[in-house]
Amino acid sequence: AVEYFMASGFEQVSYHHLPPLGAADEGRVRVAAHGFPEAWVKTYITDKLYRDDPVVAAAGATETPFRWSEIREIRALSEQEDAFLMRMEEAELGDGLAVPVFGPNGRNGYFGLGARDSHLDAPATFKYQAVCQTAHLRYCRLQREQLPEPPALSERETELLRWVVRGKSNGVIADIMDI
Repeated sequence: AVEYFMASGFEQVSYHHLPPLGAADEGRVRVAAHGFPEAWVKTYITDKLYRDDPVVAAAGATETPFRWSEIREIRALSEQEDAFLMRMEEAELGDGLAVPVFGPNGRNGYFGLGARDSHLDAPATFKYQAVCQTAHLRYCRLQREQLPEPPALSERETELLRWVVRGKSNGVIADIMDI
């Protein structure tokens, strides 16, 4: 994916994998970056700046790509998010394309494709989104092979969880399941 995007004129490529709640790797956000200043990447990962990155947060709440420079128009920012954007501007990272990606069992992520001078029309953006999604699904497949198997649930446990997902309260579930 990195080679493809570099050949397509992007100077920076980042990938964020966001494990879902309840996953064996929950809380272990993975960030891979190419073309960004080394000091920026080190600080971003060490200081866990992805927690304050409004682009990552916005990508998790939409299904369509958007420019980094549009983030203030897309959502209201917290003080921490605004401070992050100021740091990003001071680092002179330029503008880019934020591409949300989706995987099995809530394994979602985000690609950042940075280019100082980029004209992104709809067909090109769709093509980049397809490449990002394909790369993300491949990563999810490789990740699944390294994770432990989830615990097997009994039929009764599965039924209970189905009621929880439907929003039933503990009391209502107890009545339904005759507990």
